[in-house]
Amino acid sequence: MNDLKRNLKAAGLAALTLAACARAVLAGGPGSAGMQVLKLDTSPRAAGMGGAFVAVADNIYTMSYNPAGLGQLYVPEATAMHLSGFDDSSLQYFSYGMPLPFIGLGGLQKPAAGFSVLMANAGNFNYKYIMPDGSILSHSFDAQKDLVLTLGYGEKVYSDEVNLEGYNAKIEQYLGMNAKYIRSVLLEDKEPPSTFAFDAGWLLTEPRLGLSLGASVANYGGGLKYGTEVTKLPSILRLGAAYQRPTVMDQSLLLAAEGDFYTNESLHSLRLGLEYHFEKIFNLRLGYKGGEDNKGMTMGIGIHYEDMALDFAMGMGNEVYNASQVAFSYKFSGIKVKEYRKKVSYKDPQPEKPSKTRAPSKQPRKPARTAPEKKKDSDFFWIY
Repeated sequence: MNDLKRNLKAAGLAALTLAACARAVLAGGPGSAGMQVLKLDTSPRAAGMGGAFVAVADNIYTMSYNPAGLGQLYVPEATAMHLSGFDDSSLQYFSYGMPLPFIGLGGLQKPAAGFSVLMANAGNFNYKYIMPDGSILSHSFDAQKDLVLTLGYGEKVYSDEVNLEGYNAKIEQYLGMNAKYIRSVLLEDKEPPSTFAFDAGWLLTEPRLGLSLGASVANYGGGLKYGTEVTKLPSILRLGAAYQRPTVMDQSLLLAAEGDFYTNESLHSLRLGLEYHFEKIFNLRLGYKGGEDNKGMTMGIGIHYEDMALDFAMGMGNEVYNASQVAFSYKFSGIKVKEYRKKVSYKDPQPEKPSKTRAPSKQPRKPARTAPEKKKDSDFFWIY
C-alpha cells in the first residue's frame, strides 16, 4: 500500500510536468512565463493576417490586441470563436461590445465597453500503473483548464486637422484599457491559483489616407502561484502600423505589420498580414510570423453578409504548433444607442383651436332717461 501511495505521488509529479509542457503546446511557443494561452490569436481575421492587428483594431476582437480600438465601435457587436490545437487541446472565446449612451471623458463622442470570456483546455493526461498483482490501475486527469474574464473600455480622445508640410491631415486618437481576472486549474486542483492583470492601448488613425498606428501592453499584473512557485504572466508589448486603400469597384486592400515583444521571456515576434476585400462579401487573408518557434505562413478567409460574418483561419507552419479556428460575428446595426440626456419636465404647447363663432350679442338696452332735477324757484330768494 505504501508503495502504491509513493507511486501515485510520483505519477502526480509526472502529470504536473506534462501539464506544464501542455501549456506551451497549446500556446504555440516556449517561454519561462505561465499562461501561454494569453499569447494566442483569438480572432480568425487577425490569425489569417499573421496576428498583425494592433493597428487595425476595428472590431470587437480589438479587446485582445488593442483596447483603444473599442472607441471605433458604433453599433453593438458579438462574436463566438472555437480553436482546435494540437492533439485534444482547444479554446473557446466569446465577447460582446457596445457604445455607451453618454459622451466620453474626452468630450468628443460616445465611448464603448466590452466583455469577453476565454476558456482553454490543454487536454487530458491518462496515467496507467501496473500493480504488484499484475492488474493495471489507470486514471485520467484534466491537464489544465484556464479561464480569463476581461472587461474593456475605449474612447476617442482627440480629433482635429494638423497641417503637415501643406497637407491638412485629419488626426484621430483613441485610448483604452482592459481589466482581467485570470484563473488556472492544474490537474483538477481544488484550490486553483488566480490573479488580476491589465492591458492598455493607443491608436492613431488618418482616415483620408487610410493610415493607422497602434501600440499596446498586455498581461501586466501579478503571477500565478502553483504550489510554492510563482509563475509570471506573458507580458506583451505590441507596436504596429496598417494601411488600407480602395482599389477598384467595391474592393480594398489592407496591409499590416507588427512587432511583438514578450518582456518577461526575452522573446520577440514579427508579424505581417494582408487582407483583400472584394464584392462586399469575401475577404482573403495571408500572413507570416517570424522570430519565434511557431513561425510560418498563415491563411484565412471571411464571408460577410449584411450584419453577419463567418471567418476561418489556420497556420501552415510545423505540425505541432498548427491550429485552426472558426468564428461567427454579428453586428446589431438595428440597435441605436441613444445619448443620455437629463429629462426636463415641461408641457408641450397645445395647438390653438379655432375659435367658435359666437352668436351676435343682443343690442344693449338704452338706459332710461332720468327726469331732470327741478330747479329751485329763484323767487324764494326774493321773498326771503
